[in-house]
Amino acid sequence: MKGQRAVYAIVTAALLLWGAFALPALLPSSRASAAAGDTLLSSCTTYYSEGNLGRAHNVELAAGRIAGTVLLPRASFSFNAAAGERSGENGYWEAPVIENGEYVMGIGGGVCQVSSTLFYAALEAGVRVSESHPHSLPVSYIPPSLDAMVSKWSDLKLFNCRAFPVRIEATAEDGVLTVRIFGTPDGLLYRAESEVLARIPPLEEDAEGFGGKEGIVSESYLSVFGEGGELISRTRIRRDVYSPRSYSPPQG
Repeated sequence: MKGQRAVYAIVTAALLLWGAFALPALLPSSRASAAAGDTLLSSCTTYYSEGNLGRAHNVELAAGRIAGTVLLPRASFSFNAAAGERSGENGYWEAPVIENGEYVMGIGGGVCQVSSTLFYAALEAGVRVSESHPHSLPVSYIPPSLDAMVSKWSDLKLFNCRAFPVRIEATAEDGVLTVRIFGTPDGLLYRAESEVLARIPPLEEDAEGFGGKEGIVSESYLSVFGEGGELISRTRIRRDVYSPRSYSPPQG
């Protein structure tokens, strides 16, 4: 009996020792488990002006910071966390931003173009959007109600409801910003749509003679199609009201 206990103790100790070294080797590494499929699920391209140096720098910096992000199944993504605080210490420059319904100079102007381009791509990749916000004014680089304004108080958040990881890639150069999302197809086709419901008369010219720009009432929808092209669902994403403005400075 004592001999059996001794053998049992030796075997148990050996198994524990083997497990301490062997099990980590059997488990997939974080890099391996994070590998997403290589199929292009969606792509969105918008354009910016290289002549606005501060804005172009911010677009390119934010795009570089979200590039290569892998979103595991059931995992969430925060654009603010990925892009980082919009401050000079964090590498961002001063450029026009929308604040309280007006264009003013601020640190990080242009970053919202990156979040908006990602928002559109995420919708068409079938990645769930758990938080998005419109600008107070219309923007020129993406259809109304498909923009995603980010700030200290608002974020763009995504949730990967797929069974497989997805990977976000972003490039910004020569005035062209493209966000691509890769992963494993689920057999469905996703299409984002924008619909203008009404136009709000523009404000009168300001003291400097700039013509007014109209406001917009709009909605966005996500349509899902089956493998045979049949419409499965059409869901409203947002309904927004963008204020008219007295002038429209270059947005890129």
